[in-house]
Amino acid sequence: MKAHQKIIREQKEIEDAAGVFGKWWDGMEFDIKTAVVKQVDYNQAKAVIEEYEWLGCMPAMVKFCYGIFFDNHLGGVVVYSQEYSENLGHWDKYDYTGKMILLSRGACVHWAHPHSASKLITQSMKMLPDKYKIVTATVDELAGEIGTIYQACNFDFIGSMRENNPNVKNSKGKRFGVMIDGKLYGSRSIRQKIGTQRKADILAKWPDAIFVPQKAKRRYFYFLGNKKEKKYYRSKIAQFIKPYPKRDNSAQYPDLGCGG
Repeated sequence: MKAHQKIIREQKEIEDAAGVFGKWWDGMEFDIKTAVVKQVDYNQAKAVIEEYEWLGCMPAMVKFCYGIFFDNHLGGVVVYSQEYSENLGHWDKYDYTGKMILLSRGACVHWAHPHSASKLITQSMKMLPDKYKIVTATVDELAGEIGTIYQACNFDFIGSMRENNPNVKNSKGKRFGVMIDGKLYGSRSIRQKIGTQRKADILAKWPDAIFVPQKAKRRYFYFLGNKKEKKYYRSKIAQFIKPYPKRDNSAQYPDLGCGG
């Protein structure tokens, strides 16, 4: 099963190689040991995210953006934003409210070193303000994601909060993604694109649209602070922690994924 972002990088490499300058990156030294992680502005992050990230857009409520540089070449970015359900009080009982931040976007360019993403994530988390003790990230099976990069960075995996909470009404079978002109849109993305999620409206505009079942997103957590703080905040979700998922090579849509 190939993640969608990997497909994007492969396509970009082919496009760049066919350009005026050919494979300009061949022969260049991209040493991960000397790569530098530092804060970047919104527009720098936006340029990479729009070109390489499967959603193709920046998130709402952006807080911080960081990039990894090889000399002066920007090789990838991560974007941290406010956790979208924090204001609803969902995290109060875990004592996470006001201390949590969402790693909401991330992508590396096709020529970046294979370990760029892990260095970028681990180093950027150290640069976050001290008030943040919990970093969370979601992965979407619709995009072919299992969270390989978060596993490499030693995040904890808990599955979906919906599955862990018996009081939340299960909407299985109601959420879907839509394949339009070769691009896969999640339920939220398609609503932003045309203002509705009604299948009849989508088919009226794109008769060849393909509807793909969409499961609840899975979550990973990483804890910051001193040893005591890490232990305390991790204990709040310890009962939900599960073994890391493995890639399913028998998936019906093996090549539509993102993120790894």
